[in-house]
Amino acid sequence: MNRLRISRMSLEHGDGSGAVHHSYTGYGARRFFSCGIALLLSCAVYANHTTPYLPVNTTVVLQLVPPTTDPRVRQFNQLRADLQRHPNDVTKAVALAQAYIDYGRSTGDARFLGRAMAVITPYMQQPTPPISVLLVHATIQQSRHAFQASRNELTQILKRDPNNAQAWLTLATVAMVQGEDAIANDACVHLANASSDFMGILCTAALRTLTGHTVQAYALLSFVEDPGPKAPPVIRAWVEGLMADMAARMGKPDIADAHFKQALQWTPGDNFLLADYGEFLLDQGRAQDAIALVGDDTQSDTSFLIRVTAEHALGTPQAEEDITEMNARFQSMDQRGDEVFMRERSSYTLHVLHHPKAALDLAKQNWQVQRSPKDVRVYLEAALANHDRAAATPVLDFVARTHLDDVTINPLVAQLQSSPTNSAQSNALGRGP
Repeated sequence: MNRLRISRMSLEHGDGSGAVHHSYTGYGARRFFSCGIALLLSCAVYANHTTPYLPVNTTVVLQLVPPTTDPRVRQFNQLRADLQRHPNDVTKAVALAQAYIDYGRSTGDARFLGRAMAVITPYMQQPTPPISVLLVHATIQQSRHAFQASRNELTQILKRDPNNAQAWLTLATVAMVQGEDAIANDACVHLANASSDFMGILCTAALRTLTGHTVQAYALLSFVEDPGPKAPPVIRAWVEGLMADMAARMGKPDIADAHFKQALQWTPGDNFLLADYGEFLLDQGRAQDAIALVGDDTQSDTSFLIRVTAEHALGTPQAEEDITEMNARFQSMDQRGDEVFMRERSSYTLHVLHHPKAALDLAKQNWQVQRSPKDVRVYLEAALANHDRAAATPVLDFVARTHLDDVTINPLVAQLQSSPTNSAQSNALGRGP
């Protein structure tokens, strides 16, 4: 739900160095955003840190585990066995770690980031970790929203290997999520020079849509919408999803919907894609369609949040119970000290719980970390709900500097620009609760 779509790709790079794996944050930013992200673990019940939880009976589900019928799970077993036979082979360690990361992103299960980290930890303890290991580590840092740490490691990689296409791609992703357009542009240029494929075009298009040039960016992507018969499904889905975002940003919901559906044809069940499409459906007032989209998936926090928000919009009998469950998940996140879900939590606090002051506080915290269009929107919505134009000043300045153009954001900017200039004046209008 906050994710950068560019980071989901996996494409063979022409220099023979292996696969260029897209690093997410995300889907936003999936939206390049991110992005796209270590998500909350789904736990319905929790206790304090000192008291072990004991199920009341044998029917209580503690955690769903991946089915062994899933080919990705069978791949884990093969890669683990291969690494056990060759415990000092860094290539095999990186392959297993990357498989864990990809699975975690696809399903929204953050445990697999930890498993990936465990695989590469011995190599990270070396005086000079291998570049392939540093890339995996930087990707994990990005997924956990430790963006500055990720950028520092990517900079180290590029000093050692200036033509590393994956490092330039990941750096572009992180920079876009943080609103660092100059850094992102430089990384896209280097990516175009370092790669022998169309990744430079995709990187540039993703950046252009964040700087007021979405029509141009969409036209660029139309040239590579069909990347060829050998392109993996994830690449095709990524391009379609990015075009869906752009169409929605231009106010063309029917075109956006068609792109989302096409993307799901290529990667059905992708966690971040479902979250993005679900948010789009909610924006379009299609709450029932959003529920149908995510189905009964309560394991993924992003899918569950879509369901809760849709149920609240429809006023269904299940809404109250699921809101309680969502609150428990957020409290569990607080106990763990996780801060990767601030934007989604701000939106939930504003639109479902109707606590605008708390939502604005969360939006401010989130703004210190990431600045995608979704982050811009929720911040401005919260500022408006609090009748507090002054609080929105840094975001309004950001929009003016980047020339961000989005049909969901433009009206918010206009309302704030015409509102009183400070919160003290607006108190007379009646601040929200």
